Amino acid sequence: MQPNILIVDDTIEYGELVQASLIRSGLQADYVYNGQMALDYLNNQLPDVMLLDISMPGMSGWAVLDEIKVRYPKANFPVIVLTSFNDPANKLVGKFQQLVYRYCTKPTDLKTLAHTVIEATQRQVAV
Repeated sequence: MQPNILIVDDTIEYGELVQASLIRSGLQADYVYNGQMALDYLNNQLPDVMLLDISMPGMSGWAVLDEIKVRYPKANFPVIVLTSFNDPANKLVGKFQQLVYRYCTKPTDLKTLAHTVIEATQRQVAV
């Protein structure tokens, strides 16, 4: 069975580009464009890996992660943070997030990102 990847990014063009790239790499990838849609998605199924933008209007990626901890305390899918913020403060916050597997700065090479996602599907995040 193919791993299911959830992409959460408010830049629709970028989200769709990442989705198409992952599908070409042989993965099942779903895309939503805000934090609330991500939480709605999780009500139906948990992904094998989540790609999560941090800077989104309404609900930031950090807020999405906080809400996942409350709603799904036993969730253990790896999260790959996608952000244009390359500052040490955001990276430090990411290190303290339980589900964060990797912190990737945009623009990200799509082949490298696909490899990172495949790598993450083979890893279980400790709860």
